[in-house]
Amino acid sequence: MSAREVRGAEAAFDDFVAVTASRLLRTAVFLVYDRHLAEDLVQIAYERVARRWGRLADGDPEAYARRVLVNLAIDEAKRRSRRRDTPVGSVADVERLAGAPAAPGDAAGGDLDEVLRALPAKQRAVVVLRYWCDLTEHEIAETLGISRGTVKSHTARAMAALREHMREGRA
Repeated sequence: MSAREVRGAEAAFDDFVAVTASRLLRTAVFLVYDRHLAEDLVQIAYERVARRWGRLADGDPEAYARRVLVNLAIDEAKRRSRRRDTPVGSVADVERLAGAPAAPGDAAGGDLDEVLRALPAKQRAVVVLRYWCDLTEHEIAETLGISRGTVKSHTARAMAALREHMREGRA
């Protein structure tokens, strides 16, 4: 590869990062509910994309980065469950990052935030990918490496938990 081609690839990767950074960071915050951890996971995802940039540049590098991000978030959830660390941060962090004003009386993210945080990692990942990233069941299945039926069952269980939360009048 010539020096010009290397510079072109680096410029293309830089453009990719500039275009996708806010979307991937918001997705990561919803997945792990910790802004600082989310930033770390996005950085790791970009590193992995950069290592494979030559093969990914012509395809869909954002889908690959999202898949890496989700897998990292699920792995982190498993590690946290073993360590019993208390996560910090909330969806309010996402609003601040997006530049949107916080909702009145919503300083801590609210009760809905709590139920989303309480969902198992894969259910939360499915909900975030479906309703935040607006991916189809097929795209979610590819991202998580699971079947479409599993995506549907995770979605159904997560939505049942959210509905129960709403019925109890906590959200």
